[in-house]
Amino acid sequence: MSSPDRQFLQPSSSQRQFVDTVNSSWHADANRNMESAALAAVDWGGQHECQIRDFESELASALSNSRAVHNLLVDALDTIENNRKRVDRALVQHIPHIYRELDLSMESLGTLQDRLPEIRAQVRAIKGAYVSGQEKAAKLVDELEWKHAPIQDKLLRIVFSRAQYVSSRDAALLRLAFTLFLVVLLWQLYGAFDGAYRAYRHRLVWGDKLIS
Repeated sequence: MSSPDRQFLQPSSSQRQFVDTVNSSWHADANRNMESAALAAVDWGGQHECQIRDFESELASALSNSRAVHNLLVDALDTIENNRKRVDRALVQHIPHIYRELDLSMESLGTLQDRLPEIRAQVRAIKGAYVSGQEKAAKLVDELEWKHAPIQDKLLRIVFSRAQYVSSRDAALLRLAFTLFLVVLLWQLYGAFDGAYRAYRHRLVWGDKLIS
């Protein structure tokens, strides 16, 4: 290449100044963009750091709740297992015993059902004996009262009571005698009242005659 060509290819001072200005402007813009990007990245990191902290606290609370739920589930499973063991033990031990007791009870009920007519007959016999005993006791009490009663009470009981203290013939005779005695007594009373009335009238008549 000839010297004129080299001179043409070499930039002039104004060109170099322009290039330097452009480069410095580009670097300044690049630095500003990088600073803006860095600030945006810092802001984004700060915002997400708060979110991350919130998420960490929520995660810790969730883990705590999950541990509590796990403990509750473990306790519930232990309780279920204990209950299952009790049920198994009851099925093995208590249920057969209950069935045996039920069988014995059914046998006892069957025996009682078979003996029920006999028991009813015994109850009726006991009831009849009780009623008969009551009647005999009442009769004995009446007989004792009759023996210890005075003669006036005995006569009044024979005449006015339906109880058979004596024979029917004696009771009829005593009632007839009492009736006759009552008739005679009433007749005597009638005669006495009639005589008194006549005497009273007679005195009144003689009194009028004496006055006249």
